[in-house]
Amino acid sequence: MKIKKLIAVIMMLTMIITLAACSKKEEDTSADDGSKATDENVAEENTDATASDASSLTIKDGVLQVGTEASYPPMEYLDEDGTTYIGFDIEVAQAIADELGLKLEIDDVAWDGIFASLDSDRYDCIIAGVSINEEREAAYNLTKPYVANRIALVTKKDSDITSPEDLKGKSVAYQTETTSDYYMKDLIKNGLEPSETYPYDKIIQAFDDLKVGRVDSVMTDIVVASYYMGNDSDKLEVVWKSEESEPMAICLKKGNDALTEKIEKAIDTLYENGKMAEIATKYFGYDITEDVR
Repeated sequence: MKIKKLIAVIMMLTMIITLAACSKKEEDTSADDGSKATDENVAEENTDATASDASSLTIKDGVLQVGTEASYPPMEYLDEDGTTYIGFDIEVAQAIADELGLKLEIDDVAWDGIFASLDSDRYDCIIAGVSINEEREAAYNLTKPYVANRIALVTKKDSDITSPEDLKGKSVAYQTETTSDYYMKDLIKNGLEPSETYPYDKIIQAFDDLKVGRVDSVMTDIVVASYYMGNDSDKLEVVWKSEESEPMAICLKKGNDALTEKIEKAIDTLYENGKMAEIATKYFGYDITEDVR
């Protein structure tokens, strides 16, 4: 009788232990399932965050690499130390990088190779006073305009040139592969006959030759003309500027839509918070971006 009771007790204890173990296993499985689901949700959230993070859209993670041509003041140029990049476009680039949470890196490239370098993924975008035209719109992603410009004709103050039509028989200098270059080619195609045309790699070369009398005039952007006129306003003058404004955009590789959208949103923010107006006034004396958008 005692043995039977002992066996019954042992069997009862075994059942209790088994039931407890099964209950614990179910709890653990339930916890594992819940934990696993949570981990997957976190992973999905992190993936979404990464997809929306501008750092994942640039060639170098966490860096906005910008191509420019640092010899085009006041848009982009070197400070007196010869190494520090300054200018309107440089500060706009820095402000955009700040909005995107990225570090800015500037790559100084000759203008005649600046688009080819973008094509070869040397940098993410060009911020260098890139004018919007049909050819560029077909070949690249261009943001909405962030600044507008006009073409200007600069001469010495004793010149008899007052408009592009007066360039017949006169010499004119300009920077190659710019809208001034294209404008001159159109004038010549339509019958204008200047005595000489001087396309330079850098606009400063054109102004240097104008000052010493090697050329009769310089065709350039009004913003650049205003800068070079600063210390030589007693010798040089803007005799003509185009009526139609020339909108400028930030240029990205064709198909780089995600980064283009991010940059456009950053520019919108800079307009809304007054930063764009602040930078423009610093370099031009007034807000040249006021009527752009």
